[in-house]
Amino acid sequence: MLCGAVAGVILLKNVLNPDFEETKIYPDKSRIAPHDTTIIVNGVEFKMIGVKGGRIDCKGLNKTVELDDFYIGETEVTQKLWSAIMGYNPSVNKTVDLLPVENVDLIECQAFVNKLDSVSGYNFYIPTYPQWLYAAYLGNLLPADSNTLDLVAWYRENAGNVTHNIKHKAPDNLGVYDMIGNVAEWTISGSDPLFVVAGGSYDTEKDKCNDINREFDHCNIKRGDLGFRLVLYTDRLKK
Repeated sequence: MLCGAVAGVILLKNVLNPDFEETKIYPDKSRIAPHDTTIIVNGVEFKMIGVKGGRIDCKGLNKTVELDDFYIGETEVTQKLWSAIMGYNPSVNKTVDLLPVENVDLIECQAFVNKLDSVSGYNFYIPTYPQWLYAAYLGNLLPADSNTLDLVAWYRENAGNVTHNIKHKAPDNLGVYDMIGNVAEWTISGSDPLFVVAGGSYDTEKDKCNDINREFDHCNIKRGDLGFRLVLYTDRLKK
């Protein structure tokens, strides 16, 4: 299958139970979060936010997952970074290069990650859904109330049917931007060829911007409201 290479790194299967009402996280209090790190690749600077590991109970996944410390992208992957690595810009909205890249399927995202690794000397990954959800809860972004969403998210009622520059809304308590809204985000959790897409986008209604908003998309789907962000494991640096 076209998605076979991605499926090889899936941590979770059985993800089709839609009930997320009791998702909880348990950060490991014995750990200290990794220091945030700034990386420059091909002249483009981006920041990775340190996340202290722990445990997440995903009721909807019927799974308890232990997570090591990791880094998560401060922002979604931008068109500027994508273009610097891949040499082209696939996005629908290309007005400025600090918009999140979109209109990319999961296969293209994995190709970007592989090329970014070879250029940078690091080992980047696309997040698993438990990593994405854990970071959102740890940053007190989820569960989100109406006032929080007004501060942190671009959604259908305020986005004007278009993507927006990164970091124009407030970050969560970890310092991560746009986890909810702007563009929805690929994860590598799923059952090939369907993978979990998290976070909602500028086209998501406000009252649906919460922890139950996830969908399953075919790995070859491309949309103008679908992008991704990076993760990096603390013990898998090449340099």
